[in-house]
Amino acid sequence: MAGGRDGGVRGVDLTYSDDSVESYSNIFDNAVTKPTDEDKSRLISTIKGLNEGTDIEKYVDVDEVLRYLACNVFLVNLDSYLSSNCHNYILAENNGVISMLPWDYNLAFGTMDSESAEEAVNYAIDTALNGVSAEKRPLVTKLLENEGYREKYHAYLRRIAEEYAAGGLFDRTVDNAAAVIDSYVKADTTSFYGYDAFKEGIAALKLFASLRAESVKAQLDGTIPSYQSDRNDSTVLTDASSLSLDKLGAMNKGNKENPEKRQKPARS
Repeated sequence: MAGGRDGGVRGVDLTYSDDSVESYSNIFDNAVTKPTDEDKSRLISTIKGLNEGTDIEKYVDVDEVLRYLACNVFLVNLDSYLSSNCHNYILAENNGVISMLPWDYNLAFGTMDSESAEEAVNYAIDTALNGVSAEKRPLVTKLLENEGYREKYHAYLRRIAEEYAAGGLFDRTVDNAAAVIDSYVKADTTSFYGYDAFKEGIAALKLFASLRAESVKAQLDGTIPSYQSDRNDSTVLTDASSLSLDKLGAMNKGNKENPEKRQKPARS
């Protein structure tokens, strides 16, 4: 069974409330495939087991979710389970074991709710949640409070930073994709921004990945605190002054109307 992409207005935070099917209508009413009564009962039991936090591998595909989490945190994809919207993923369940499938990354790379390029580039990897309490996001919380799982999460982050971003694969992937559409973008007379903005966006995208890799590696090595609560005004962060997030697009930049949504120091 696969849950809906965003769970409707309420999102799908995977917190357990009770055993009533009606309490999880945001999941079942938005399911990609129609769940049976047995499916519903099994998923509720899984959510309960997840929230209890014991024997977690019985209820969660831990390795797959850790990979998903590492990718989202590296990309600073806040329009996701990590923040108050709590959506833009597909909840997959198979025989009582849940996992998360990626969906909708148009506001990744710190382009949603980041105050500045420096804030986005230096997003704290161990304060993975953005403006929401740990108990509201049990799938992240229960995994990262386990030392072994947290180490594996860190290993995936290091692999993304060193092999994919710093190793050049990210740049090659971007360049290959850009080459496919370059002539079409150049010939498009209806574009909102134009060909020059397209080229600037490509450069900014690669620069973000490079700077983010630098910050993530520094956080993993302890040069930059990996928890937001351990940082202060004297903390030296990765310099992102050369990056303009506007080149990548933005939504709720700075989030001035609702500052509570921005990353807070509460540990997840």
